[in-house]
Amino acid sequence: MAIKYRRDWDGKEWQRFSKQLVQVRHLPQNVQDVPDRVHGDAGLEFITTDGCCYQSYAPEETSDVAKAASAMKSKGARDLRKLEKNKDKISEILGARKITNWILFCPFLDNKEVISHLQKIADEILKTELPFLAPDFCALVQCQEDFETEYQQLRAKSAGPPIAIKKPSSEQLEQVESKLDQRVEDKLKRAFPLDDEAKTESRKKTYIYAHVQRENVLSDLRDEFPDFWEGSTECIDAEERRLEMAGAEGDTASQQINSSMNRVESALKSQVPGLSEKQVASISQGQVGTWLIECPLDFQEPSKK
Repeated sequence: MAIKYRRDWDGKEWQRFSKQLVQVRHLPQNVQDVPDRVHGDAGLEFITTDGCCYQSYAPEETSDVAKAASAMKSKGARDLRKLEKNKDKISEILGARKITNWILFCPFLDNKEVISHLQKIADEILKTELPFLAPDFCALVQCQEDFETEYQQLRAKSAGPPIAIKKPSSEQLEQVESKLDQRVEDKLKRAFPLDDEAKTESRKKTYIYAHVQRENVLSDLRDEFPDFWEGSTECIDAEERRLEMAGAEGDTASQQINSSMNRVESALKSQVPGLSEKQVASISQGQVGTWLIECPLDFQEPSKK
């Protein structure tokens, strides 16, 4: 089955994901970030030891082919010309290395005119005889389809083996229960009014357990896999903002809980493909527990007939 690549990306989100693809292709030890917080990135986002320089770009327009192509042409031409504008800075960054390929890396590429336009700019830049350009220097435009092998490897790659998912300790569970026991219980009684006391207590312990396990997973990701942690928290934050603005989807509590859990799970699988299935499940299930504890997930009082 053909892969359906996602087209709509936030700029920072695409930058992080494209870096993961580049690292799979070139190996992490051969990829150097060029930070952009001080005086910009000089038209280079990632430099590889074999002479490739990548500039990530996610067009805001994803459906209009002409507008997306125009934006890509403008972005690529602007950043290619930074090679000459920032030649002193770039020389210091590169050292003895030469740039063979300058690559505009986008989520998609629909119009071949983008390629010819940027190669024309690259030919102009080559004529300036910048010392860090190889004689066969060229500009390329690549997208996710050009990284299909890397994409599949990244999806198959798991962050799971190096960090086992820690089970919540009795101390952690007791700490959460002592602070938030009544809040969760009140919400669950509104959500499931037909439950007896034993069932409510069982549900409460399940959600508190899931919440604590989610905290453990995210804590370990932050320490061991910061890119995965950042991606995961961005997915969670986006769904939390949606919940606060629009509320949970569904007519019943069960539908609302499942909808929120499924939306987080889907976002994690799409945007953080390096997570293992167990990590995705732990985070998405635990996030519902977290929202029950901390809001914004809540339920109306059952209507009285």
